[in-house]
Amino acid sequence: RRDAGLGPDARLVRRRRCEFEIFQSVESAFYAPRIRGPFESIEPFLALAQTLLQSRKARSGKSLELHAREILVEEGLAAGRDFDHGAVIEDGKRPDFIFPSRTAYEDPAFPPDRLRMLAVKTTCRDRWRQILNEAGRIPRKDLLTLQEGVSENQFREMTAAGVRLVVPSGLHDAFPKAVQPRLTSLEAYIGEVRSLAVK
Repeated sequence: RRDAGLGPDARLVRRRRCEFEIFQSVESAFYAPRIRGPFESIEPFLALAQTLLQSRKARSGKSLELHAREILVEEGLAAGRDFDHGAVIEDGKRPDFIFPSRTAYEDPAFPPDRLRMLAVKTTCRDRWRQILNEAGRIPRKDLLTLQEGVSENQFREMTAAGVRLVVPSGLHDAFPKAVQPRLTSLEAYIGEVRSLAVK
């Protein structure tokens, strides 16, 4: 599906929807015969259901990460120069994205205020806490999510913990009115990390 002319936010959401449609088609073709049974007891049925759910969750998270990486590249950011994806840093931690690079992150002379980290989670709910200990040199943790809305209380808790939400602009209306102005779009985030290189 052509998406020339769409901004990064719209491209990300459109590609995810397209990919999910393809995934559902393949999933249906593969699992439909097995779902029809017969199941001899509840246990085999539950095992198959669990396999399906785990497959969906694993695909979903990695998919968003890979789409985000591709969009960064399309927007002119180069892996290894402007960002590192999945780089291993101190204590074996592996943030999804480090800007401008792992080399800069590991250089004690590189100013911490010019470093960024971006975690990617399809939904944040309580999982956002998992990112708080990633990238110790970077106090604020940025989180790209497709979750449509969080409560004002949860948003305050996240903000107090140093987490900033990066949400595609088309999803901002799903958030409380008081929260919307404090969300960062993917396009704005890309502009911010691009500017790190020219300081």
